Amino acid sequence: MASAPRRSTSRPTICSTKPISAPTTRRREAAASLIIEAPAAASRWAWRRGSDAVSRPATIPLPRRDAPAEPGRAVRRPLAFLLHSLFGLKLSLFLGFVCLTGTIATISHELEWLVQPELRGTSNGRTDDYAAMWALVRDRHPDAYIQSLGTYDRAETGYFVRQADIVLPDGTARRVYIDPSRMIVTGEGSGPTFHFVMRALHYYLLLPTDWPFYVVTSLGFVLILSLVTGLLTYKKFWRGFFRTPRWRRSTRTWAGDLHRLVGLWSLWFVTLIGLTSVWYFVERAAPSLETPLPEARTRYILPTPEPARVAGWIAATRARFPEIAITGIQMPYAESDPVIVQGQWRAWLVRERTNAVFVDPVTDRVIGVRDAGRLSPLERWVHMADPLHFGNFGGVATKLIWVLFGLLLTGLSATGVIIFAKRTARAAQAVR
Repeated sequence: MASAPRRSTSRPTICSTKPISAPTTRRREAAASLIIEAPAAASRWAWRRGSDAVSRPATIPLPRRDAPAEPGRAVRRPLAFLLHSLFGLKLSLFLGFVCLTGTIATISHELEWLVQPELRGTSNGRTDDYAAMWALVRDRHPDAYIQSLGTYDRAETGYFVRQADIVLPDGTARRVYIDPSRMIVTGEGSGPTFHFVMRALHYYLLLPTDWPFYVVTSLGFVLILSLVTGLLTYKKFWRGFFRTPRWRRSTRTWAGDLHRLVGLWSLWFVTLIGLTSVWYFVERAAPSLETPLPEARTRYILPTPEPARVAGWIAATRARFPEIAITGIQMPYAESDPVIVQGQWRAWLVRERTNAVFVDPVTDRVIGVRDAGRLSPLERWVHMADPLHFGNFGGVATKLIWVLFGLLLTGLSATGVIIFAKRTARAAQAVR
């Protein structure tokens, strides 16, 4: 009686699959080698009676990069990726709003200049005669109290008028615009200006308390953390500066590519805005680092002085700072406050009010001087933060650069919203 053919006892050979070549358009990941453990059940292998076992490994498809995860299967993400998603994507809408309002605030003066003819001045290169402008305002409003006279809200350019802030006898505050070259009043205004509204919206969200300021400036920490975690997540990021987005792929794909590309080119700007925002947060929470103003002898507010006295204050300032570009004269706001004559003098990248001479409004004596060149490094930084944050240190040229990168930063937030929305929708579909 013929015996039944014996089944081979040898274990099936486990074959290593070769890398699967994928179309270049899809750029699928290929594995160099796969080690596949044999399944416990033998039903996946085909056996032939009367011969040695011949193993036929099953075809193992490689998952697509953008394929959704299997339902119920957790996807392990690097910690840097999770932090980037937490601090960046989930706050993208609010961050984009703050970036957009800050971008508009940067050129708010120029936007006003386009639509308000009374703000357009002419410059013939001569030094502004502040005593003559003071007299012009007094002749127009003889009973008004002049609080300040200077550049149009820190717009230190020749194509803007000068502005005098006055208070009428009935308590109404008004602004008087003066063309320093033609020495004429070009117009008047009152109430909130466009640049004031945009700045308040950017700083305080138009709310009357201090906590919105801390909320807005705390986004500086978010920017710095997003920058660091983004670089940690994006392996070999230096190769991506000239990598164009894949526009013909899915929305999630091109939005991610664009997000990385814009983020790389905006690294310096994100760092700058993030650090200055953190500084604003710390500056408000900590004690003031600026040198206190010297106190004047007077204990009462003087009426508007004569133009001759203003000329004397200007002369005293020019004696201390030769060839200084005067940017403003500020009268005392409270008891014992001095008169402040401020301007730009041999210091770059500082506020327009950094260099200043403090005058006693009663005796007309100089009681203090603040020289930007002699400030401590920390106090010098206090006066550098604003020009760096708003980019107004180089006139309209640097403002336009800041506007461009401000829009790119706003676009980063927009692509972050798209990425987060697509990822959330994909996760919801996977759970169903």
